[in-house]
Amino acid sequence: MRLKHGSVGRYWPVGLVMVSLAALAAPAAQQTLAKGPIHISADTLHAENKPSQQATYLGNVVMTQGDVVIHANKLVIAALQGKVQTATATGSPVSFTMSSAQRHGYGNTLIYKPGSGEIVLQGNAHLWQEKNEISGQQVTYFLNNQQTAVTAAPGQRVHSVFYPAAANRSASGGRP
Repeated sequence: MRLKHGSVGRYWPVGLVMVSLAALAAPAAQQTLAKGPIHISADTLHAENKPSQQATYLGNVVMTQGDVVIHANKLVIAALQGKVQTATATGSPVSFTMSSAQRHGYGNTLIYKPGSGEIVLQGNAHLWQEKNEISGQQVTYFLNNQQTAVTAAPGQRVHSVFYPAAANRSASGGRP
């Protein structure tokens, strides 16, 4: 197919989505937690180039990359000069799972920052690894080093519940 000079602008929304997905995949591809192509399904998609580069997915949004799955009511991908800056998911709540790291969580908002490999849960944020749980106003999970930072709302405290490993096994390897 041959395009007329100047006709590329009409196809920008499709281009933005393609560039957005490629950019989201690039930093996460170094992770075993989020590797491979990104798949997004939703009821609707609206993309624009001006005044900003943005793609908005609405309704029953599911974003999957490797074993990372995000469920949201809305997902907004913001780009600058074709490079994704953030992917912001909102919901009632928005939730995610990472099966290889045995983590799952939820919050009112989830912000994925591909440049730094951060997942930020905001508003009534909870993160589990197996049965262990942490919660606060904001939970930030760093994919690159698998560290977590939690902050509380003003006047509140962060909460954690940790279950000790099965350290009570006998020296012969039997069950307690």
